[in-house]
Amino acid sequence: MISPSVVSPSSRIDEGRVSKLFVHSAAQQWSADVALDFSSPLTLTPEQRQIWAELGTVFYTMEKMGQHVLARMTLKASHQFRSEASLQYLTLQGADEGRHVYTIGRFLQRLGEPPRYDGKYHLLGQIASLGFYQIENWLFSTLFSENFASSFLRRAKGAEIDPLGSEMCRRLLIDESRHLHFLHIVLPEVMDHLSLLGRGYVKMSQYFIMKLTVSLSRHLASRAEKVGLNREELLDEVFSNVEKAYEGFGVSRHFLTFPTVRDSLT
Repeated sequence: MISPSVVSPSSRIDEGRVSKLFVHSAAQQWSADVALDFSSPLTLTPEQRQIWAELGTVFYTMEKMGQHVLARMTLKASHQFRSEASLQYLTLQGADEGRHVYTIGRFLQRLGEPPRYDGKYHLLGQIASLGFYQIENWLFSTLFSENFASSFLRRAKGAEIDPLGSEMCRRLLIDESRHLHFLHIVLPEVMDHLSLLGRGYVKMSQYFIMKLTVSLSRHLASRAEKVGLNREELLDEVFSNVEKAYEGFGVSRHFLTFPTVRDSLT
């Protein structure tokens, strides 16, 4: 039963759908230490262990960055939307992000790698949450980052990883799907109310985020390939999913300009 106290009659978004998502999310909460056996034997080769430590550090950094940005934006977004249900849901999503940081940190420790925040990715968080149209830009940036995380986890789950790593990816992927569900509820309304100038700002910001992702991922391509992850196929999937999402928001598939994924041979 959804409490009427969390539904704001003046909200700009669908309070009922967000409240139902909160109930669904609350029922799916889990504990890493209960669900995952971090003491199980590690079946990776030394090289695979090192590669997953490198990839895991990047993913740990992105999740920690997302945790910090979400904490800053939760109250701002709920006030802008005049939405008590969004405040309730995003607070719970913050618990998801905290669990992800903890879980990936435990996974890294199991590989013999201490969890650390890699500062060279910090600019991504700044582009996503600073400047003009902060809330709108953050939400559209989150659409990209959640799609990236989902595609990465789906591919990592079936790559050359040990059973615990595969189960970890499966559980994280379920959480990410809920985060995307929230965005698909609120972003059509955000897009409808965004001015021409605001749309231009979002387009520019999203291009730079995608371009930076293409660039930063390049140095890991050959390493990731050794455990069955193809960088170009991953980015193609992410860009395709993002493009389909924008189409679902009622804008042309040409609304965004996507950077080139493949390196020039010349």
